[in-house]
Amino acid sequence: MKKVLEKSSCCGCGSCYTACTHNAISMHLDIEGFEYPIINQKACVDCGLCQSVCPVLQYENRKDIREKNNEAQIGFAARNKNYKQRLVSSSGSIFPPIAEWILDNNGLVVGAAYDDDFNVVHRFIESKDELYALQGSKYLQCKADNETFKHIRKELKDGRKVLYSGLACQVEGLKSFLRKDYDNLYTIDLICMGIPSYVVWQKYLAVFFEGEKIKSINFKEKSIGWDTFTFRVDTDKRIFKERGMHNLYLRSMFLSWNMRPSCFKCPFKNAKRISDFTLADAWGVSHSTPDINDNKGLSSVIVHSKKGLELWNILNDKIDSIQVSIDEISAGNSNLIANKPQTGDRKLFFETLNVNSKEAFLNLCSIRKAPLMQRIKNKLIAIMSRFGA
Repeated sequence: MKKVLEKSSCCGCGSCYTACTHNAISMHLDIEGFEYPIINQKACVDCGLCQSVCPVLQYENRKDIREKNNEAQIGFAARNKNYKQRLVSSSGSIFPPIAEWILDNNGLVVGAAYDDDFNVVHRFIESKDELYALQGSKYLQCKADNETFKHIRKELKDGRKVLYSGLACQVEGLKSFLRKDYDNLYTIDLICMGIPSYVVWQKYLAVFFEGEKIKSINFKEKSIGWDTFTFRVDTDKRIFKERGMHNLYLRSMFLSWNMRPSCFKCPFKNAKRISDFTLADAWGVSHSTPDINDNKGLSSVIVHSKKGLELWNILNDKIDSIQVSIDEISAGNSNLIANKPQTGDRKLFFETLNVNSKEAFLNLCSIRKAPLMQRIKNKLIAIMSRFGA
């Protein structure tokens, strides 16, 4: 088999890589900083297993499963009653009480955490003391590895409860890989704009924190409020804070320049999902639910499955919530159902980034438009890079 699917459609979930029993598939980082499966033609036996577990290729085939999963669908605006947990989280901190219930029942929690280089990897949690590592927004894709889905399958087969938290494409990838439903598997997906690039992130850190040892990163700190979040980096030399909408790395994301190509045509942008819960900031409903909005974080929650609703009701004493419609949630979170358009400057951004990273951030991502001569210079840099000049 020459390829699993077209590169522009690959979401990088790693299900094909993990499922291949002949070790014929490996994940490789491309020049933009996204991982893709590469098939070793000598090891491949053309069994087709990789395509049968690809969530993109199998999306339409799982339509009936998705419809059945959403029979109990209901929306909420909600916040965790634990104020300390809410301050650490990006919005209403709904993930911790769900995760704690899993752990209280001898379960395993899997989510996104930073590695030593502040890239994002999957981490397995068995203690409440470790949950902090999985809290908070991390605007990067989890690196695909060959063990996460396998380990989850083993724990499920052993009868253990597992909570998996990720993006919609990752939840779809996990369930495609498993190829059967497990009553002891609980899943959370997030409403996302798209998946930002490892390369863009690491170049941002190299440019603006050169020579500093980074201790912690918080993409959505709430010191001045949830609705005007702050990007914060603690290093051995300083505490850097900047309004999120002004931060140059986040600007490259808001402009859709650093996003994975598949995110511009993501099939998983749908109100009916295969997960048990969908979480997001409550931008669409925060003003209509003043009784529970104190500007320290409020979540939109879509409970999709009967299993999810049963758990939600169990957690009633830990969460303040008000029922809202899915349309209200979608109104403030259009990424639930709609893809962002790819802008024309994305190509220029990556071309400039590969020649002069600082120029790419300061002059292309700045809120203030660069002067005409600077824009001409950026264009010349991009043209020269094409010819190796």
